[in-house]
Amino acid sequence: MARPPITRANPYTPKRGRFVGLTFTSERQYRNALARAKGYDSWSAQQRSRRPAGSPAAIRQLRPAERRARDRALDALQMMRREGLSLTRAAKRAGTTPNAVRRHAGRALEQTGSGGYRAKSYDRMVREMRFLTREGVIVLPVRDSRSASKIAHYMGAVDHYLRTGDDARLRRFRGKGVWVDKRFRPFITDLDLLDRLANAGEVSFEELYARAA
Repeated sequence: MARPPITRANPYTPKRGRFVGLTFTSERQYRNALARAKGYDSWSAQQRSRRPAGSPAAIRQLRPAERRARDRALDALQMMRREGLSLTRAAKRAGTTPNAVRRHAGRALEQTGSGGYRAKSYDRMVREMRFLTREGVIVLPVRDSRSASKIAHYMGAVDHYLRTGDDARLRRFRGKGVWVDKRFRPFITDLDLLDRLANAGEVSFEELYARAA
């Protein structure tokens, strides 16, 4: 059974282990104590020290909570890059923390002269993204932000067409595609094929969601 969050109104006193008998009145206090027991100055320092998942295999091995945290960090990175938000504002909007963004997406950030952070214009972080083929939707390990952005815009255009019947946004993808793992993946713009895939249940609006930052 999961432990309820630690608060002043709901303190936590471990009944076994290193901290048996000690009472904690906040999650941060307890996490800081755990981190110090492992040799870190604080929980924040422990978060920053962890090596982010850098390969598709490593991403798949993340626990569900860690994978969601990575996804939220990529959401924040996307907001910083596209909207020019600060790290703090982007993290808040994405439902995460600046420390978590630095932990999972630190390679895509650079420090400013004022001590803040901004998103680099380009990064080589791995993203597992949904991609539409002639057989249906597959998941591709996309290894750079520019390719991820192209896929996201294409999938958005497909989504728009299937929802509205308007193919204007799809036209700019005719004859184009993206290279992933040394293989060229063409963008499907044949409207009859897209309609057949949708009618056969090979495409759903949920599946078309693609992450890019």
